[in-house]
Amino acid sequence: MMLNDFIEGLKTLQPYYNDPNGYHIGAEHDQFYAYMTDRPLTPEDVQKMHSLGWFQLDINDDEDSEDDVEYDPDLDWSTYT
Repeated sequence: MMLNDFIEGLKTLQPYYNDPNGYHIGAEHDQFYAYMTDRPLTPEDVQKMHSLGWFQLDINDDEDSEDDVEYDPDLDWSTYT
């Protein structure tokens, strides 16, 4: 992931936290996490996050599901390094 896309993703999520400067990120090996936001993102910001290379784990993982979900406000956002 390019540094600009990483930073822009975090800047996009920041206003959706009640404490925008709180502890909202984590990392594991080659993956960064931005924890679940306090408020749902707008559809435009969801599309922006996807276009920047951010994703939510477990979205559309169930091949038997008929739902084509692009966003779940109860899940973290993630990206690979």
